[in-house]
Amino acid sequence: MALAIETPATDPQSGTRCPGCGAPQERPPVLLRGGDRLTGAEGDFAVVACERCGLAFTLPRLRAEDFETYYPESYSAYDPPASSNGRRRTPGDLLDGLRLEVIARFGPFRRIWQLPPGRLLDVGCGAGQLAGVFLRHGWDVAGVEPSEQAAEHARGVGVETITGTLADVPWPAASFDAIIFNHSLEHIEDPAEALIDAARLLRPGGMLAIAVPNFGSWHRRAFGSAWFQLDLPRHLQHFDRDSLSSVVRRAGLRPVSVGAASMRPSPIGSLQYLTFGRMRYEGRGFRILAWALAPLLALSDRIAEGDCLHLTAER
Repeated sequence: MALAIETPATDPQSGTRCPGCGAPQERPPVLLRGGDRLTGAEGDFAVVACERCGLAFTLPRLRAEDFETYYPESYSAYDPPASSNGRRRTPGDLLDGLRLEVIARFGPFRRIWQLPPGRLLDVGCGAGQLAGVFLRHGWDVAGVEPSEQAAEHARGVGVETITGTLADVPWPAASFDAIIFNHSLEHIEDPAEALIDAARLLRPGGMLAIAVPNFGSWHRRAFGSAWFQLDLPRHLQHFDRDSLSSVVRRAGLRPVSVGAASMRPSPIGSLQYLTFGRMRYEGRGFRILAWALAPLLALSDRIAEGDCLHLTAER
């Protein structure tokens, strides 16, 4: 589905700069418009393209006072592991555990998994589920997470977690052998600065791996503003292969691999957004159907780019 490119009806926010290259923006072209389909909160948002480097990003940018509206507690805290709250394990828990093992071993972070265990930092670690996988396999794991509730869950599974952002961490330069951003870089106000901070924390020869939604995917082209992984307005920037590689290089890191794969919930979520304007059917049935469609998504990835972009880089 082709998307019309237009100019904004109003000027961008005063002082708006590209979050990737820092170029000032006067009349950036609009790629699409949409609202918050997840929470239903009011607000109209545009995804625009940087006039210099082409990175797509969201306008207007969220303000601190907007976070309570657009980030419900459940968004960042997630459901704590069954073992940490006395809840019995369910088939869904087992599937989620398997999914995280697959992500670590064979997905966006497989190059880090293949390294000898060392010290790893998970930026935006949530409740520590993915960090916990590395922890259980011999890594010394730390995390940084803006949600105190999620950070507390991460500490409960043994992840040394700082509440805040990379600007708040106490660790000296060259403290980590590996750093991961698992669907967190798109939420960070200044991704270029975050990657510079991450590069400083990496030891020479250390490895950084990123997973973000792929704005260059067939999912985005097919569903437009109803694309499940667009997640306006929480996703502040929207990377494709070129824009993600560029911002990583500007941080002084060398990309060694870039790939893409489809995320299992995407087509079902996108179809619901397109049909109903919101998620109407979730829960166990949603997860089972998503797993059932996995072979078809794998086939689609051989034809066109999936909607999860993953990049690995070295310092």
